[in-house]
Amino acid sequence: MKITILSGSSRPNNKTLRLAKAIVRLIPEAQIVNFSDYDIPFPNKGGVDSKNLTPFQSRLINGIEQSHLVFVLTPEYNWFPSAELVNMIHQLATREHIHIFNNKVFAFCGVSTGAGGRVPTIYLDNIFGKILNVFNIDSVTSPKKFEARFIAACLDENGNSLGNAEFDKGLEDFLKYSLKVADRWH
Repeated sequence: MKITILSGSSRPNNKTLRLAKAIVRLIPEAQIVNFSDYDIPFPNKGGVDSKNLTPFQSRLINGIEQSHLVFVLTPEYNWFPSAELVNMIHQLATREHIHIFNNKVFAFCGVSTGAGGRVPTIYLDNIFGKILNVFNIDSVTSPKKFEARFIAACLDENGNSLGNAEFDKGLEDFLKYSLKVADRWH
């Protein structure tokens, strides 16, 4: 099974990448698309030209297109997903690129340095669900979400556990569930 993790923050030393690395530690075959090189233009500056993709755009589009399971990780900024993920959706949920969303399971994780993380996963699930519905895409969103709360106290910068048993169990349960849904879907 091909698995891609969208680490949806472009901030230096972001906590979302810690969670992405933790997922790879538990699912070694997964690949990370790190948004630190994010360069998708905002709609008022043009679109994503599929004939002239940047290295980041190519990794992103190919990662989504070739995967069976896509983990979408977002930091929580004022109860919203990252601007990068929202813009990615604006630019790729178009007739030119919509095929990349077909035949997938999308699973969502919200990352917070405090007690948040849930609300942006709900927004993303709603948005992806709408895309799948409107474009009649043969994919699903996983109903189970993961809230990566107090992330700096749970994972080090390399995605290694800092010993929070509740966090570790929650992450493992989320990953097992997501893999099971993807296995059943495919």
